Amino acid sequence: MAITPINLSRVTFQTSFAIDVLRANQRELFESQVRISTGRSFVTPSEDPEAALASFRYKNLFARQTQLAENIRAGGSMLQEADNAVNDVNALLIEAQTIASQNLSNLVGADERAAEAELIAAIRQQLVNVGNRTFNGKFIFAGRETKDAPFIDAPGGVAYVGDVGDLHVRIAEGRLESVNVPGNQLFGALSGTVSGRIDLSPVLTADTRLDALGGATGRGVEAGVLKFIENPGAEDALVFTVDVGGADTIGDVAARINEAAAAAGSGLTASVGQRGLQISPDAPVTITDLSSGSIASALGIRTADPITTPLSGSDLFPRITRTTPITALGGGEGVDLAGGLRIVNGDLEVLVDVSEAETVQDVINAINNAGVYVTARINDAGTAIDVYNQVSGTTLSITEGGGSTAADLGLRTMTLGTPLAQLNHGNGVDVAAGKPDLRISAQDGAVSFEVSLDGAVTVGDAIDLINAAAADAGATVRASLAPGGGILIEDTGGGTVSVGLTPFSNAAEDLGLLTTPDQDTGAVLGLDVGAARAEGVLDALIQLERALRGDDDQGITDAGQRLERIIEEVIRVHGVVGARSAGMQSRLQQMEDAAITTDTLLSGVEDLDFAEAITKLESAQTVLQASLLTSSRLRDLSLLDYLR
Repeated sequence: MAITPINLSRVTFQTSFAIDVLRANQRELFESQVRISTGRSFVTPSEDPEAALASFRYKNLFARQTQLAENIRAGGSMLQEADNAVNDVNALLIEAQTIASQNLSNLVGADERAAEAELIAAIRQQLVNVGNRTFNGKFIFAGRETKDAPFIDAPGGVAYVGDVGDLHVRIAEGRLESVNVPGNQLFGALSGTVSGRIDLSPVLTADTRLDALGGATGRGVEAGVLKFIENPGAEDALVFTVDVGGADTIGDVAARINEAAAAAGSGLTASVGQRGLQISPDAPVTITDLSSGSIASALGIRTADPITTPLSGSDLFPRITRTTPITALGGGEGVDLAGGLRIVNGDLEVLVDVSEAETVQDVINAINNAGVYVTARINDAGTAIDVYNQVSGTTLSITEGGGSTAADLGLRTMTLGTPLAQLNHGNGVDVAAGKPDLRISAQDGAVSFEVSLDGAVTVGDAIDLINAAAADAGATVRASLAPGGGILIEDTGGGTVSVGLTPFSNAAEDLGLLTTPDQDTGAVLGLDVGAARAEGVLDALIQLERALRGDDDQGITDAGQRLERIIEEVIRVHGVVGARSAGMQSRLQQMEDAAITTDTLLSGVEDLDFAEAITKLESAQTVLQASLLTSSRLRDLSLLDYLR
């Protein structure tokens, strides 16, 4: 078999060196050409690591500034549109208030007032249109739910079905700014509120979440490490710690204390009481924080001196949450849900069945799904349930459905403890000092007597004064608070009762007692004058429209006065929105200036100095040509050239 020899070739050092030089010159020439074509001072980070790092930082900063500028621009535009809308609202309200003022004269007839009512109705519709105004496809006054119109027609008026939260945009790192005005603020929607009058604060259970606690110091309960020292100062002192971090419930905290104590050989135990933690020591013990924390104080179990007897921790103030059991409400006494709630909103009436409710959320869902345009939610303090009337133009009344549910939940609109000053939407009750305020006849008119309400503060006080006056007159009359709302005045002898005004006071009307006696019982069932109404723009216009149609002088006067107050509030809101809008424009200019500065700095790092680059290119070309010439000459040399 023939063997093919391996071809060997030899590259001289001189040739290798010449090739390396040429490669380096070509690389330099190529890099110079790329820099000139791209306009960048460096192409890869390895060429200038320091400049590359600065470029990376400037680019990130520029991107953030550009995005924030876009946020501010969009938010500013929305605020500007809101500002224009508020200006339109103000102009329409001034027009309506002018109409109200012009119709206060006795010289204006019923037909003229009816015609003016049509103008008010048109103004109201214009206000609804403003309330449903959009910007870039978003409803300006719908809160955070910007996809759907916030104002809709409802029986008896206009309902607000929007959100109550502000829409925010990020205008700086870690800073958000509101860019809208929810309709409940500008238009006074949802201002008709039945606020829970009873503190329903629940008892503490093992399942109570830590984020639902106000804490013994009023600042909540946060993570921390507890330090227990048994027999402090003794040689056999026992020290163990309990890390509360990551615990979800107060029951978890008690379990961790028990586990840590058992692991350390201590007989100390912890349990959950109705208002706070219970610590049962096995020996003298102090409870503090491991370092500078405050968890021991927040849990209400910090001790300055050793304790030897069971410790009942301070009240942790548990708040109502959606998952709070009904049985835990009212200090553990629970609520009677059997009778249900009777809700009347304008012409809509419903009996809300909450008998199957197990949690607070179940009750809220039942109310919200009742179909009478009300919405219920837990108040900010976490102590009660509030119910809001969504409709401007109606009054909201909540009474008993047959038991004590409304009273137990603190939602009854008129109770014995309701201040007289809060009745009739805050207008109170007309009481004549030292004069009779009510005239009551009973026993089919055979007996009559007068009642002075002088000194009465609450509904209960008024009822007591009526009963006292009846007793003094020898009348078989009894006044009480009716389960269905209002004051009930009946003749226990079976006769017919009637209530009338006196020359000195309108208290009978203010207490809702100018009603027709019941045909069967002869009793007078008063109106629920504690009912809530929206105190906003649309409700005032609806009141004015109805007063004009009814040729009601007092109603026109009251509506006109309401409009004056509302205009002042709209002017205030207009100022707030205008200030926000101006602030956005100022921030936009600042952010754009900052972005320009960053871009300038980035340009200074990345942009190429073309004059210097061209000089380097020409130099690289010259060096390459010289290298090629030198290499060619060296390649042609032989031994004979050195022998010459």
